[in-house]
Amino acid sequence: MNFDELQKKWDNQPEKDIEIKSEYLTKTKSLAEQIIKSFKREAIIWGVSIVFILVVPFIDIYQIKGLISFIYYFLVFQFIIFGLYYYRRFYTISKMIKQPNTFNSRESIIRLYYEFHFAIETYRSSIYVLLPTSIALFVIMSGKDKTTDIIDKFYHFNETLQTDPSFIYSVLIVGSIVILLLILFSEWVIKRFYGRYLKQLKELMNQFEE
Repeated sequence: MNFDELQKKWDNQPEKDIEIKSEYLTKTKSLAEQIIKSFKREAIIWGVSIVFILVVPFIDIYQIKGLISFIYYFLVFQFIIFGLYYYRRFYTISKMIKQPNTFNSRESIIRLYYEFHFAIETYRSSIYVLLPTSIALFVIMSGKDKTTDIIDKFYHFNETLQTDPSFIYSVLIVGSIVILLLILFSEWVIKRFYGRYLKQLKELMNQFEE
């Protein structure tokens, strides 16, 4: 029986007929806390990364000045906004877990599961949206004095395609490979730090009716 069928069955049962074993509730709480622990660890890494990214333009070796600096901070702003959006959902779940009545009823546990599920999907979507932004930031940081030339070539795309097609093709090929590798890595991270716990939580809830 999948989770949707189980939820429907629960909804059709009187509340008094539904008894969740204490051992299952303990396991559920443990899994939820493990997910939050993973989130907190990653949030710290994200925060440190943001601080570093913000101070990069002030480091002479990166040579981020003028218009490039404006573009850089615009990309960083996107990075921060999306990061705050999905981390806010995990923060909400963290507060929810600390509530004394979160694990006292099936409705609360169902809600917790869906909150986790939606938060992880939001996390995945944000990663995909931020992949181009991350690559652009990396190019600006690593390009140094060549960054302006690179941006200029993309700004005059049609002209560059005529005069230097190898540059365009190289960027497209390398960019596609990098994006593919980043997607695979991101999926591994999601599965490793969040997905497996969510799967265990769902399997555990399927045992509640036993």
